[in-house]
Parts: sequence; structure tokens; C-alpha cells
Amino acid sequence: MLFNLQARLQNIKMVTSLSGFIKRPESLESVFAVAKSLQGSPLAAQMERHLINKPQFKALVDEGWRPKSIDLVELQKLPDGSLGRCYADQLIRLGITPDVLIDPAPISTTADFIRHRLAETHDIIHVLTGFGIDGCGEIGLQGFNLAQTRSPLAVLLIFGSMLSTLQDDESMEPLLRALSKGFQIGLDADLVIAQKLEEGWDRPISDWRRHLNLPTIQ
Repeated sequence: MLFNLQARLQNIKMVTSLSGFIKRPESLESVFAVAKSLQGSPLAAQMERHLINKPQFKALVDEGWRPKSIDLVELQKLPDGSLGRCYADQLIRLGITPDVLIDPAPISTTADFIRHRLAETHDIIHVLTGFGIDGCGEIGLQGFNLAQTRSPLAVLLIFGSMLSTLQDDESMEPLLRALSKGFQIGLDADLVIAQKLEEGWDRPISDWRRHLNLPTIQ
């Protein structure tokens, strides 16, 4: 009975946060609320089992590896076309700092590690895949995340975006094309969040894409 109550409360939190996202799909706060509603859920546990069965990701967890703090000013000094330079340029252009995106909470469990790794690599993966930060670009990235990590957050954000598009009577075609593209790229690529990307800031994006089996972007 207690378990059923906990499950129902978890479902209520997910539905409530998803409703907020549908009303404001462009809001980072609404995305964070959906992510928080999934913490400790059976869906999150499924993702954890999926990822920990990936040897390279498990090795990262077992090592307890953590990236160094990010200095956007220093990254902008790197050569044009490098991962770090492109990442810094994108965040500065958007007026975003890494502190806004990266969870400062301590890591004590595998679930904590996964949550941190997904958050801190989100904008790096934007750069690597070439998906923009507009609505379709974000959904393309969520398709990629779903294929790569079995992310329940990706499922909810994709569903919420589709429902919002229908409610606004907008064309579904761009959204579906982006989703399809992201999902296929995610299936074909190596597991990106298992890489120590932040140790290769100076490496050209073209090299990273070849290394990860990501498509070349003209």
C-alpha cells in the first residue's frame, strides 16, 4: 500500500511538472522541474541499469571521474573549430554560464553521477551534433538522448513538445523530422556521455565527430 502511494505521488509530480512544461516549453525552469520529478522513479532506475551495462560508462562511474570547473573566458582562447571554443561561444552568445546548467549538489550514488553527467554534457552535445537551441533543435537533441541513454526525461519533453505543437495548431513536420534525425544519429553514435569530453576541449570538433561516429556537419 505504501509503495502504491509513493508511486502515485511520483506520477502526480511528473504530470504536474509536465503540465508546466507544456505551458512554457521554452523555460529552463520548467525543464528542470520535469527532471526533478523523475528523480528516484522506476523510469530513472531503468535508465541507470541501461547505462551501467555500458562498460565505458561504468568505468567512468567506478573511477569517480569528474570534469574540472569550466572557465568560458579561457575556453574562448582556444583555436576556432575546437570543442571548447565552440562550446564557450555558444553559451556566451546565449548569455548562459555553466553554473546555471550544472548541478552543484554532491555525488554519492550512481544515480547522482548520471544526473550530473547528463546536465553537464547537454550543451556540449548540442555543439557536437549540430542541433540548435530552438524548439526543433532541442527535440532533435532529446531524440538523440533517448536513443543513447533511454532517458525518461527525453520521453516526457518530446511528448510535451508534440502536445504543445498540436495545441498551438502548428505544423508537426519540422518537429518530427528533427526527432527522427536525432534518434537515428543517437543509435549510430558511440555513447557520448561516457567520454571525457572536457579533457579534449582543444580537440577539433571534426576529430571528436569522427571518434564518436557522429555525422560530419557542413
